[in-house]
Amino acid sequence: MTIVIFDFDSTLLTCESLEEILKPVLADAPDKMAQIEAITKEGMEGKLDFKQSLARRLEVAQPTLRLLQDFGAEGDQWLTEGIADLVRALLQRGIEVRIVSGGLWEAIVPVAGRLGIPAERVHAVRLKWADDGSFVGIDDQDPFSENKIVGCKPLFEGRDATKIAVGDGMTDHALFASGIVNHFVAYTEHARREAVVATGAPEARNSKELANILEAWL
Repeated sequence: MTIVIFDFDSTLLTCESLEEILKPVLADAPDKMAQIEAITKEGMEGKLDFKQSLARRLEVAQPTLRLLQDFGAEGDQWLTEGIADLVRALLQRGIEVRIVSGGLWEAIVPVAGRLGIPAERVHAVRLKWADDGSFVGIDDQDPFSENKIVGCKPLFEGRDATKIAVGDGMTDHALFASGIVNHFVAYTEHARREAVVATGAPEARNSKELANILEAWL
């Protein structure tokens, strides 16, 4: 058994999904944009952990469930070139494909479904919504709102399978560094992060290179 775990933003997609989701909210609100940029900076500097940073950004932006659904309906336009064919080829070979993301679950699931990945194999941050679809908060019972390691440990640790993570960030590499997965591929087509490349992980600059790297472990 082989499991391939894809990051979503800047890996399966060419963009960061949260940025696209929030564009309609922030287009005419420079004050909110400035607040979100300041919160993001604090997170990058280690002053806020992932959950705190995400919660504060969402509180400022106040997205709606409809915005996430709209992104999910239109998300295929941001798919990385060749990635749909690669995912389908993996599935046809009987390989278990999952998505693990710091993005928002409701926005990812429709895109994943069209790639052939069922909702139960999409692991991302879940939010709480009011009856009218307005934002209430992050679901505190969701382990993926903490970080990918907390969420992935009970899913993958100890499974008798070759586990491969593919992503652009250190949160993706952390799955390898922590021993949850056996292999990690740095996907650098859309975001080449020096800290990730410096780990010495195999680097894929496009979906074709990724397919060739994966083949050695499949």
